[in-house]
Amino acid sequence: MSSHDFSFDQDLPQWQGPAWIERASQWVRARQAALLVAGIGFQFAVLLVMIGMLATPLLVGETILLRTEPIDPRDLFRGDYVTLGYEIARIPPEGVPGLDISRPYGRWRHRAPNDQTVYVSLAPEADGRHYRATGASTTRPTSGKFIKGTYRDDWGRRRLTFGIESFYVPEGTGRKYEDAQRTRRLAAEVALTPWGQAALKDLKIE
Repeated sequence: MSSHDFSFDQDLPQWQGPAWIERASQWVRARQAALLVAGIGFQFAVLLVMIGMLATPLLVGETILLRTEPIDPRDLFRGDYVTLGYEIARIPPEGVPGLDISRPYGRWRHRAPNDQTVYVSLAPEADGRHYRATGASTTRPTSGKFIKGTYRDDWGRRRLTFGIESFYVPEGTGRKYEDAQRTRRLAAEVALTPWGQAALKDLKIE
C-alpha cells in the first residue's frame, strides 16, 4: 500500500456527542432494572387510583332510589347486562341553562356539543324513598342533592348519561328485569356522593 492509500473508517474523525449524553446513557444502563420496576409500579398506582375513583361512591356515597323507564326494546337486555333508562335522563322541555342546543350542526339539524357536564338537582318523592329531578344546569348547585351527568346527542336522541346505564345480572335472570322495566316497576339503587358522582349498586323490582 502506498503512502497515499488510507482507510476511510480510520482516517475520518469519529463523532462524539456531548459528554452529558454519554453520562446519562451510562446512568440509565446502570439502573435499567430499577427503572423497569418503577415504571411498572407507576402504572399499577394509576390503575389503583382509577379503581378508587370509580369505587368512591360505593364507599362514601348515600344510597338513593331512582326510577327507571322503558327504552328501545332492542337495547333492554344484552347478554348478562341490563341496559337502563332513567326519568332523570330526559332533557327538560324548557332546555338546560347553560346548554346551547340550538347551535347549527349540518344543514338540516341543530346539535349541542357532546360530553358537556350537566348537573341534575334531586328531591325526594312523596314516599321519601325515590328521588326525582327538580332541575338541571351546567352550573354545579351550591346546595341540595344532585347527580352529575353528561349530555349526549346520538343523531337526534338527546339525553343525559350518568355512568349507571348498565348492570350485570346473573345468567338467566335478565327477563324478569326486562319485564319490570317495561312495566315501570324497576328502580335503581344508586350510591351518590355529595359532589354528584354516582355508582349503581343494585336493581329493585317493586
